[in-house]
Amino acid sequence: MPSDRRKAREDPDPHAFPTKQLTILAICRFSEPIAFNSILAYTYVMVQDLNGGDGADASFYAGLLVSAYAVAEALTAIGWGALSDRYGRKPIVLIGLGGVAISSLIFGLATKYWVALLARFIGGALNGNVAVMQTMVAEMVKLPEHEPAAYATQPFVWTLGGIVGSAMGGFLAQPAKFYPSVFPADGLFGRYPYLLPNLVSVVVIVLAIVQGVFFLEETNPPGGRVGDLKTAHESVFEDDEADERTPLQGQQRRQKENRGSSSVPRRRSASLAATDRPLFAEESLPVPVPVEQTFDLRRSSFGTVRSVKLLPPTSPKQHQQQDDENYTGPAFNFTIVMITVAFVLVSYHQMAFNTLLPTHLLDKPAAAPGHLDLIGGLGYTVHDVGAYLAVNGIVGLLIQAIIFPVFVERVGVWHSFASNVALYPLAYVVMPFLSAAPPSLVSPGIYLSLVLQSFFGIVVIPCALILLKDATPSPRVLGRVNGLAMSACCLARTLSPPLVGIVYSAGGSAAAWFSCAGVAALGVVQLFWVPRKHGRAVTVEGGGGGGGATTTKTRPDQRGEGVASTPSIAE
Repeated sequence: MPSDRRKAREDPDPHAFPTKQLTILAICRFSEPIAFNSILAYTYVMVQDLNGGDGADASFYAGLLVSAYAVAEALTAIGWGALSDRYGRKPIVLIGLGGVAISSLIFGLATKYWVALLARFIGGALNGNVAVMQTMVAEMVKLPEHEPAAYATQPFVWTLGGIVGSAMGGFLAQPAKFYPSVFPADGLFGRYPYLLPNLVSVVVIVLAIVQGVFFLEETNPPGGRVGDLKTAHESVFEDDEADERTPLQGQQRRQKENRGSSSVPRRRSASLAATDRPLFAEESLPVPVPVEQTFDLRRSSFGTVRSVKLLPPTSPKQHQQQDDENYTGPAFNFTIVMITVAFVLVSYHQMAFNTLLPTHLLDKPAAAPGHLDLIGGLGYTVHDVGAYLAVNGIVGLLIQAIIFPVFVERVGVWHSFASNVALYPLAYVVMPFLSAAPPSLVSPGIYLSLVLQSFFGIVVIPCALILLKDATPSPRVLGRVNGLAMSACCLARTLSPPLVGIVYSAGGSAAAWFSCAGVAALGVVQLFWVPRKHGRAVTVEGGGGGGGATTTKTRPDQRGEGVASTPSIAE
């Protein structure tokens, strides 16, 4: 009996849910957003301090610090992915964590702006974990029914780390100013006022590295050819549906397999499929809404903590088009382009909000209290900003976990998407007028703007992904459609922080907020060019308060036909 138990521990069930390894990987993942999000609370005042107290163009340079990491990470992500194919996933993940630690330490010790900017760029260049960790999850999961829960761990952990990081950055920055009895002004943390939050980040990351060294298992051993059908990490499926495990390249291999035997179930390698995905790294762009900023249309989670799945097509014609393995038509149609444009507009003003809010809260007022101030800020401290961001992260997580599935199931995907895009400008028109509000209403007004932004973003982004996937003419071109959407959104989120900073510096706080509202209003107008038609339905795990059950809802349209509550998109 003891030998049997020992053997069971040494040879675990290969088809069991990989709880232990996902937990270890989640700890590694958790450490990164702590470092990423902690800078949001104090970037603006840090830029002012590095410039000798000069606030001119501080909002622009703060935006550059936010974007620098993502730019460097996007430039090097594919290279890190290739190295993980050759030398294994584990060393690349640990190197990436080490890069974040080095970047955080240099950033905290920076006394010149160019040093801080270089630290952010180095951190992004040394970190390829966004794509590699996603690949490891795909390689850990052996059964399709485990995929929704496994993939949901990454955005969930990222959100938790972001909440902790936002609060930590706000409460640990400038310790000599806020805790003079503990940190003297002439001490280490007095000379380097932004070292403490970064030092704590380094400690957390080092602990993650240590546990990763000892407990994280390699999912792609060095020397093993990625995508080899004989590898120990292969996944065997008997269906022909293209999903996130289906290679985006290697068409000749699949065609050869199809010609060799049409009756033998094909075997697809999770390792090859995952590494051949489009690699885009933009989770380093901190966002207060808990929606994963990288996405793969071949998944079922759509970057949420709930599983949202498209049901099989109801129309025979649509079914033939969706499942045609020999599809040779165009990958992009008018609907895909229009939804991508809508997605880009949302990504732009959402990311602009995320960098503009701390700047507006920290900037000094240009008018007396109680008077309308369209130029300056609200004069809050980094403590206040950290608290606002942390509370908003918690509220956003609750919205995503509880309200989102109920809302989408009852309203439908199309109406959820369209209504929230139409209402999105409201999230930006509150902040410019808070300076004229009574002091007791300023904080509730800030929270109102944050909740609106969180709710609209949490609903719009997954719904846009569902609509985009439904508009794709064939599963064989999902990779290209995903690549277009990811590239466009990444570009929008990278450009928006410095651009909104330029508007803030040139025209003041109100001009910056109205620029966000203007882009959101442009999205409302563009919505009229997004085609739609009734068709396929979705299931939302946990929708309608069903205690985790999967539910589907249908209802008649205006013509009295029984259709799914989630429409299909016209091509």
